[in-house]
Amino acid sequence: MKLPYPILALLAFAPLPTGGSVAMAEAPALSGFPVDVAIPKAPAPVVTDGRARLLYELRVTNFHTAPIDLAALDLLDDAGTVLAHYAPADLAAMIGTIGPEPTPGTERTLAGGRTGVVFIDLALPAGAKVPARLGHRLTFSLTLPDGKTIERSLTGPATPVDAPAVVIAPPLAGDGWLAANGLAAPDHRRSWNAINGRAHLAQRFAIDWVRLDNKGRFLAGDPGRNESYPGYGAPVLAVADARVVSIIDDLPENAGANPQEGRRPTVETISGNTVILDLGNGAYALYGHLQPGSVLVHPGEAVHTGQVLAKLGNSGNSDAPHLHFQLMDAPSALGAEGLPYAIARFTVAGVASDPAVLDGKAAWKTSGLPHAVAAEFPDNNAVVSLP
Repeated sequence: MKLPYPILALLAFAPLPTGGSVAMAEAPALSGFPVDVAIPKAPAPVVTDGRARLLYELRVTNFHTAPIDLAALDLLDDAGTVLAHYAPADLAAMIGTIGPEPTPGTERTLAGGRTGVVFIDLALPAGAKVPARLGHRLTFSLTLPDGKTIERSLTGPATPVDAPAVVIAPPLAGDGWLAANGLAAPDHRRSWNAINGRAHLAQRFAIDWVRLDNKGRFLAGDPGRNESYPGYGAPVLAVADARVVSIIDDLPENAGANPQEGRRPTVETISGNTVILDLGNGAYALYGHLQPGSVLVHPGEAVHTGQVLAKLGNSGNSDAPHLHFQLMDAPSALGAEGLPYAIARFTVAGVASDPAVLDGKAAWKTSGLPHAVAAEFPDNNAVVSLP
């Protein structure tokens, strides 16, 4: 006899037995709802604007043949207190499906066999204690082949919260540095790459550092010339006492602003001319898109904090001169998990929220007084001075 839907799903809707031993009665409630929920990487707190933030992902797979909607998500602390509640409108913006893009209005719907990733960015109140562990309560709805719609809440996996992010020195120096595609920006935050049969988010906390001139311009002159970009040729610096793991120094440079279709990166050349440092304790720093011939260090060399490593350039998968910088848990541009970090000291001049600034069509102007911070991660598109 062929069942109308998988027997796995039936477990979610059958009543639990009423008899049994005391041990069974005290056991946690079971749910047979046909989903698999996993947390690829435990979060570690970063501090931005005085508030701790926890950025991590839930990977949700539908094991049913019928579509399932994620209707709500609650994040819980160690005591079961709700730290954040995400309603349908919130979740629609937080979910990215693996595979084809969903049609508008179906972002929360996982077709049979599909996997979605919930990108969580939990900002705690200023001064709040960071929980040692996070729990998850997920609410799903499913319409069966007979037309009946069922909604269930289940307790998803809990995750420990790792130790606070490592504190490093800045990778550049001077005024006017803009942290583009930074904290929680989709360009890096949702950039999955499958390497050696495993999906990674190496760029989870990556920043594309670009420089503004003293008039607030990202571009001054011919956009096709690298020299028209104020950051071009700036020295990039070791963020800690470290050991050089690998370098690439001989890839050609792109000419100024250039379209994606003109570049042909591979997994080996995507970050262009590159330096990777071993910072110890399982953390590695990557500097990407460097000028060809500018790397001053060699594999195995010990470097000290602030030492000049190379020059900012425009090689690899780069659309204009900038420094791609990230920390990760393995010495690979893509085959690693991105790690959070904090920069020891910098001064925040403001945030460049106008996209025209990065397009070179407008100059940025600060609207407030600069303020100094310590041991923080710069906000997305923050304009900072680095000591």
